[in-house]
Amino acid sequence: MKKISKLAVRKKAVTNVLASLRIEKLTPSQSVVSGLRGYLAGKTTTDELLADVMSHHVAVRRI
Repeated sequence: MKKISKLAVRKKAVTNVLASLRIEKLTPSQSVVSGLRGYLAGKTTTDELLADVMSHHVAVRRI
């Protein structure tokens, strides 16, 4: 069985995110790009990246 490295898994995840954006005809913001680079380098986790993106791009709704 072939063992996949953590870096390969991270690259595949980033590729999928960018492909999804392209399908929707969207471009990532600079904060998203820097967050993805940090994720690839192993400096951030997906949870941290998601929290950062949501804090910049998702409006909080209060009911």
